[in-house]
Amino acid sequence: MVTPTPVGPVDPVDTTSLAPGKYTKTIILNRVFDLILKMLATMQNVATVQANRLTFLTQWQKSYTDVMNQIKIFSKGDATINPNYADTTLADINRTNAQYTETLRNKRSVISDDAKSLQSNVNQSNDAVNQQSTIGTSILQELATILSAIFR
Repeated sequence: MVTPTPVGPVDPVDTTSLAPGKYTKTIILNRVFDLILKMLATMQNVATVQANRLTFLTQWQKSYTDVMNQIKIFSKGDATINPNYADTTLADINRTNAQYTETLRNKRSVISDDAKSLQSNVNQSNDAVNQQSTIGTSILQELATILSAIFR
């Protein structure tokens, strides 16, 4: 391979020159931009994982709601129960079902609180991704300006 001979004097201190071995500043700019892109991709992955967990929590809440909707309240003359049950037995069954429903409601509430907190985190992650994207765009615009100045 033939090394090109520089035309005219080359300043050995000029680190912005595109002559072989003289382009350290342009490499640094490319490296900074590459790191911002990698950081942006990582932040997007975090937001995606958080959103997937939020979907899971939502489905979990729905499952509790579905179970609560299946719990019945019994009354005398209800065709689904033994007609020989005494009123006190029905009251006991209904009290047990009400306690079970309340337990499920409390558990669903805990999951709801976690989901709300996670939604806040997802929003913050999305904001951070947008901010980093703006920085990346600014750097790209600066790189374009620098490169156009170099190649004039």
